[in-house]
Amino acid sequence: MSPAPPIAVTDLTERRTIAVGRDPRIDEAVVASFGGQSPSALLKQVPYRGTTRPMRLDVVTIPRGCLLFGPGVDGIAFTAEGRQVRETAMFARADPTLTPERLQAAQDIDEDWVTVVDCAWDNHFHLLMLALPKLPLALAQLPAAAAVLPARRSEAPGDGPAMLDQLLALSGQAGQVRWVPDGLYRPRNLHLIWPNHDQPAALHLFDETFDTFATLVRAVPPESARPLPRRIFIERVRDSRLLDPRAICTLDRHLALHGFKRVQLERLTMADQIRLFAGASHVVAAHGAGLSNIVFGGPHLRVLELNLDLDGQGALRPWFLILAAKRGQHYQYLNASACELADLPLGLAFDRLMGTRRQAIRLGLTRLRHRLGRIISRLMRRA
Repeated sequence: MSPAPPIAVTDLTERRTIAVGRDPRIDEAVVASFGGQSPSALLKQVPYRGTTRPMRLDVVTIPRGCLLFGPGVDGIAFTAEGRQVRETAMFARADPTLTPERLQAAQDIDEDWVTVVDCAWDNHFHLLMLALPKLPLALAQLPAAAAVLPARRSEAPGDGPAMLDQLLALSGQAGQVRWVPDGLYRPRNLHLIWPNHDQPAALHLFDETFDTFATLVRAVPPESARPLPRRIFIERVRDSRLLDPRAICTLDRHLALHGFKRVQLERLTMADQIRLFAGASHVVAAHGAGLSNIVFGGPHLRVLELNLDLDGQGALRPWFLILAAKRGQHYQYLNASACELADLPLGLAFDRLMGTRRQAIRLGLTRLRHRLGRIISRLMRRA
């Protein structure tokens, strides 16, 4: 007997709405980095864009549903019949197949559970943006249900568990969650918190999501002993999305010219990351999880994302655009896949980001020099 076919989270019918989204006018939030830049590749994947579907955040209930915790499969949900809820396995890094025999052996739990993590919760973006905001909603909307998280395992990759401990301590919710060992569980009712959309990052379009970040900013005391930079470039410790040495050299020159300081977020505590972004005025970074921290910045923050077509489908991921739009921040981007990290577009982008005219003046002087050169050449030929 083969496993039951998956089901879309949008097809689960037992649900109630707990929040209604507000349109942040994403199309208008993009500031062009130079004249003629088209944001179409960036806007392609924005949830709800181009539809008339209302933005709703729901509690989805699966009676006698199953929940799987394990390395690379944390948080995958199944119906009572063993149908995998497709979106909860979107980031699975191990085989999430559930055989009828394994389903029958699931551990019965005589209480309601609510789960908030996904298979990639050890990634900073997934933990901070897709898991943590659901927790206060779960505690408030489902007070009779146990909010469950996967228990620690020594082989867990990344720094997610350490970051989660720090975030829970700052939010005051550490004592309100239950740590569950790996295994397959069948609670009385399994609850999910999910938008009425198949894209998990649609969660970013709800004001209630951002209440979590405001709480964390308030929970972090200011630290005056160590002044933090206000113009920051996020530099990765373990990898880089900017592999073109010419682009790196050009970027380095513009960062130095405008007084940016390099920061490696992996070396900072979560409290220091929150302080850093709460006080920052400008941030430049390649697309990556560290940019999630712009949610701690105020509406004065100005952002330049160096984006990249990571899937080869002619689309750029718009998740940080959505965050900036919801926070009322100035957002620009450059598309590395469209050769926008060359000297001219980079310089124009920094001009617009910083409110300067260095590149424009430089370009004007170059054009003037070429024009004078042509005039002198014509005069010499006549002579």
